[in-house]
Amino acid sequence: MMADYVGEKEGISLETLESYKGFAENSFNRFESIRGSGMTGWADLPYNQGEIVEDIIETATKIREEYEYFVVLGIGGSALGPIAVFQALKHLHYNDLPKEKRNGPKFYVEDNVDPERMLALLDVVDVEKTMFNVITKSGATSETMTQYLIIMDILKSKLGDKASKNVIATTSASKGNLIKIAKQEGLKTFYIPDGVGGRFSELCPVGLLPAAVLGVNIKEFLKGAEYMDKLCKTGDYTKNPALASAILSYIAIQNGKNISVMMPYADGLKYIADWYCQL
Repeated sequence: MMADYVGEKEGISLETLESYKGFAENSFNRFESIRGSGMTGWADLPYNQGEIVEDIIETATKIREEYEYFVVLGIGGSALGPIAVFQALKHLHYNDLPKEKRNGPKFYVEDNVDPERMLALLDVVDVEKTMFNVITKSGATSETMTQYLIIMDILKSKLGDKASKNVIATTSASKGNLIKIAKQEGLKTFYIPDGVGGRFSELCPVGLLPAAVLGVNIKEFLKGAEYMDKLCKTGDYTKNPALASAILSYIAIQNGKNISVMMPYADGLKYIADWYCQL
């Protein structure tokens, strides 16, 4: 984005960037002053998930041993993070690998309520050998709850009062419909922290459980996020890549360039771009 690379006509000069130094510091300090409060709870996720991680790993180990399929029922923020991590960190044809090479259940994310898509899923999974992870913070996402009701109806018709063992709920601990249903049905439940919005929830059970089921080392995953966060804990934009990116984007917007495009090229990062669009 700099003039040295793209020319003075369209590029941003070092002098212009430097003129925003104070603005950048103020923006950083403003964010740090509210870090972890309100809807910025996501900023603390690399540091406060240690207690729940052991439960997630234990649950994921059991799923890997006992189930042949793992299906995420969610949409938007509850789906894009898990999809992006799956595509980025696992074999590009993971579900097509033989069981001994895959070394884990086949993985599907139903990021839509399209009935044709749901029927197609039911053609390729055995619901009795599937763990369904229904994810919605509000517990009122109509698409996700529709998926859940369809699946639970099928499970009850096949497994009767044992249907609940094939469903895990990830939702708010204090509000919404799903937590009420989870308690009523006796579902294993993980909680989304109150200050974490759906699209920012990859580093809590929303993303950590699917990743662990896929065999991802979620402790190292969180350490990577912590490492990156520490790199960004300075108001000096020359040392903070996130702040530098933010200021460059702000300057570009002032210049009428208000469209941000991510082109990953690598197939493994394809859905990182989709997730970025939502973030």
